[in-house]
Amino acid sequence: MHHISVCPAVLHSMKHFVTVSTGIQNLPEFVSTAEVDELLVVYCDSNNRVEVKHDWAKKTLKVHPELLEWYRQRCFQDLSGTLKSYTNILMRLYNQTEGVHVVQRVDGCEWNDETGEVKALVRFGYNGEDFMALDPNTLTWIALKPEAVNITLRLNANEDYKGYLKISVTRFCSDWLKKYVEYGRSFLLKTEDSLLSSQLPRYRFLPSQSLTRLEERWRGAS
Repeated sequence: MHHISVCPAVLHSMKHFVTVSTGIQNLPEFVSTAEVDELLVVYCDSNNRVEVKHDWAKKTLKVHPELLEWYRQRCFQDLSGTLKSYTNILMRLYNQTEGVHVVQRVDGCEWNDETGEVKALVRFGYNGEDFMALDPNTLTWIALKPEAVNITLRLNANEDYKGYLKISVTRFCSDWLKKYVEYGRSFLLKTEDSLLSSQLPRYRFLPSQSLTRLEERWRGAS
């Protein structure tokens, strides 16, 4: 009897971690990282620093320079300004005028290379606590704090914004993730056991640990 070997499906993920902070010395006001399968591939900050790790990631961005340009625009124009505005809004919402404050965002997607299924993740945190999150099935925002209710209501009423989210967190994310996997497959290949632990997790935002993690992941990446 011949046994047919079946290769298990592999789940690949791409996540972006963004942090905007006020009142923290010796740390850029804005820090953003991109990770593929938990490996740091791109780092940028408000000091106009952009660095790419790993030869396969550098090759991906060389072949697809539009992706590197997207990172630059996202870091230096789009998210930095947007999250700074969010910081000011949240400080007013909580009647805060000064001190250390941190707004964090994590977004990304997970792709099953056998079924083609894509799962999205977008989540915001403020001062160490979850603030609001996107339901990937309905593309509606869920308030995780009472102060987030009015914000989520306004976002959920904007149909154009929902359309943008559908494109950005599913199609664009998965398309770019597949490009990374194409050039780094042998490096990124996971074992079957990883299927049990690679689901996109719930994030608990912890400012000090999160900011330290950014620095440690960068220094320790190879």
